[in-house]
Amino acid sequence: MKSWLFVFALGSLVLAAPSAQEHNHQAPAAAKPAAAPAAMAEHRPEIFCGTMKTGQLCSLGTATLLGLTPQNREAWLTAVRTYNREVNAAITKLQAQAKTTLSPAQIAEVNSWFAVGINPQINQLLLATAKPAGAK
Repeated sequence: MKSWLFVFALGSLVLAAPSAQEHNHQAPAAAKPAAAPAAMAEHRPEIFCGTMKTGQLCSLGTATLLGLTPQNREAWLTAVRTYNREVNAAITKLQAQAKTTLSPAQIAEVNSWFAVGINPQINQLLLATAKPAGAK
């Protein structure tokens, strides 16, 4: 029963990942009030999406941070979507292979490494080490 439930949950994540990759993760919620201009200036777009698995990039956030031209933007977004699909496939494959050699506790540990919600911590690390605008 547990393995069936795990397979069902994993299948649901795999099916949801492509739509999550297409979603504008940077768009503010409609119910939120407009942020003050100073607050917007301090907020950097996400590099790694907080709503996706560990290591998956935000397509629009990275394009914004890179300041891409419209011509380069579409090629970049295509590349990021491909990267995110491959990251998801690699994570899924690793988790499946882990089941053949690891204990349930070890599998849970490995799965936690790729949980949704870790990417914001990676973004904080990147922001803390980022060079100020104009620095070389």
